Amino acid sequence: MVSKVLLTGASGYIAQHITNELLSHGFKVIGTVRRQEQADQLHKQFSEESSVLQKDPSLLTYVLVPDIGASDAFDEVLKSTPDITYVLHTASPFIFNDDRALEDVYLKPAVEGTRNILSAIKKFANDSVKNVVVTSSFAAILNADKFEDKSFIHTEKVWNNNTWDQTKSGDRGVAYIVSKKEAEKAAWDFVEKEKPNFKLTTVNPPYVFGPQKFDASAKKESLNTSAEIVGSLLHTKYPSDDKLFDDPLNLSVDVRDVALYHVLPLLNADLASRRLLVVQSKFSAQRILNIINENFPELKGKIAVGKPEETARVEAIKGPEYNNSVTVGLTGVDPIPLEKTVVDSVKQILRANK
Repeated sequence: MVSKVLLTGASGYIAQHITNELLSHGFKVIGTVRRQEQADQLHKQFSEESSVLQKDPSLLTYVLVPDIGASDAFDEVLKSTPDITYVLHTASPFIFNDDRALEDVYLKPAVEGTRNILSAIKKFANDSVKNVVVTSSFAAILNADKFEDKSFIHTEKVWNNNTWDQTKSGDRGVAYIVSKKEAEKAAWDFVEKEKPNFKLTTVNPPYVFGPQKFDASAKKESLNTSAEIVGSLLHTKYPSDDKLFDDPLNLSVDVRDVALYHVLPLLNADLASRRLLVVQSKFSAQRILNIINENFPELKGKIAVGKPEETARVEAIKGPEYNNSVTVGLTGVDPIPLEKTVVDSVKQILRANK
């Protein structure tokens, strides 16, 4: 019997790759989206390229969840869809330019959204759901005050040390990372206190790069925040923009690996009750620019060069240190290299924007 997977936030950048990974591993996918046009478009796109769906279109269906922030957002799909075996929760609240209090914009939606879906699973699908995988973030691990401390190593056991009190100055960046930490903590606290039948795994990626699942999403106005870093470097000018591109400088991972790590806990029982820190390497905007210039001679003289000779030096003194050997040891997955990530992304952007 084919196992059913509920995938929330199925229209998202990462979630589209997760859908592809689930289908390739033989799962039946029920994705939640906000609007019917999203459901129609995604099913059409996947059907055009998936031989699995061409044989059996019922392996991918979508249901509408217009407001994931509602306390009963996922009740109906869990009540009406029997025998869901796994839930992958990637959905996160939409944040527009919002002048409400930061707590109402970031913290409450993130924490309550996580609690709501876990409560709904326990209430309506506790007998069938075996594993829940929640998309968290490296932000829930990062200690910003140790960002350039070479002696401090971020691992799967580390928690972000920012507090909500630090947002009183109106810092949206701090509000975002604290909300990520508190949402993940809420998930682990729920499992500890409520003792549901399912196991929990979180996936904690840093900056997520890599191609969109479909070329249509790679047009400039469609790129998500991290993918737009690559896109923005394609719009630099030579030589007027030449400088050392040392911002951003952080950790990165390929979106296709992030998708795989959401599916692996469904296949490997050793990954239950784990935080998975998924990283390919440290990156800087300068290193990405170097890769573009080295691999796309047609862009020579059009985009900035920066200071390639400074790349190794600046990456050695800036950015967080990490050790995710526990995650790698459990999965045995070799990460997609940054060069392939960038090359595949740029090829797609150039192709989609001809």
